[in-house]
Amino acid sequence: MKNNTIKNALLILLLCIFSISAVILLPSADKMMNADESLASKNLSEDIKTSVLSINDKVNAEVFNLPKVYTLPMDFSTAPKPNPANYTEDTYQDDTISVKCWRERINLSNKTITANFADVTIAHPTQLRTAFAGGSYGTAKRTHASKMAAANNAVIAINADFYNCRTEGIIIRQGTLYRKKAFGVDTLFIDSNGDFSIMRDFEAINTGYFKKNKIYQSIAFGPVIVMDGKAIKKKEGFNSIACGPRANNPRTSIGQLGKLHYLICTIDGRSDVSIGVTTNELADIMADKKCIIAYNLDGGQSSTMVFNNKLYNVVSDGGERTMSDILYFASAVPESEWN
Repeated sequence: MKNNTIKNALLILLLCIFSISAVILLPSADKMMNADESLASKNLSEDIKTSVLSINDKVNAEVFNLPKVYTLPMDFSTAPKPNPANYTEDTYQDDTISVKCWRERINLSNKTITANFADVTIAHPTQLRTAFAGGSYGTAKRTHASKMAAANNAVIAINADFYNCRTEGIIIRQGTLYRKKAFGVDTLFIDSNGDFSIMRDFEAINTGYFKKNKIYQSIAFGPVIVMDGKAIKKKEGFNSIACGPRANNPRTSIGQLGKLHYLICTIDGRSDVSIGVTTNELADIMADKKCIIAYNLDGGQSSTMVFNNKLYNVVSDGGERTMSDILYFASAVPESEWN
């Protein structure tokens, strides 16, 4: 009886602390809507929530017998190193992330291609992350995806949108808005819950979409290829800068399967073994894998999947190219807590 009374008192105290912190620290609506400042600062309430969860991890585990909550800061700090003992040739698993990779030979109407997949489930939205070449935003910075993956301790990584090949697009990474110049492309938005949505960039700017919806990442390439579980196939008006959308090319895509559950895919191309696919064919592939929503990323020689710091796909045109950015998934378990 005495133990229950102590637990209840602690719970009430923690709730009071969180409520007072939220009132004192929550930014005003005007500050939340300032488009030219870091979106991370606009989402201070989320930071407070994450901080309280982190503070209470030990209490949760030891007093209330609840599972420990692991989170990562929404910035460009390096993620925890994955535990080498948790890797197999095609899988990784710990308390915060599960990755299963595989390759398939897929028969299409007039060809057979090689597709590389990874099914990824994470415990917290902060484990879906992005990284820049050189560690920061810059128009001249480029390096290999495998080097960016290793530098950020990625469990698995893919190329993103090669943002510094152009001056347009909405570029939000790790909660910070770097660019908002529309040029008519479908844009992938990832919010603070890790959920995907897609909108044309000019519409998102005009409606203030990314300011109102706590968007932590945006990718400006396109097009959308799956929506509401159905393949989106077009003959024209691709709303993207896709690499020859009607031609056979290497491709990269990311899709959402469910809550904090994702599928990434690269298609090998430009070889006798696997010629590549069109974006419409990629749409069919991602829809067949039960994606709710899926998006086409940069392709061609940029198409790269890195697992356990090694290339998992066959990169076209002689090997890895240097690029500006990656999208990756990380473990949130600190090395001090490896089993």
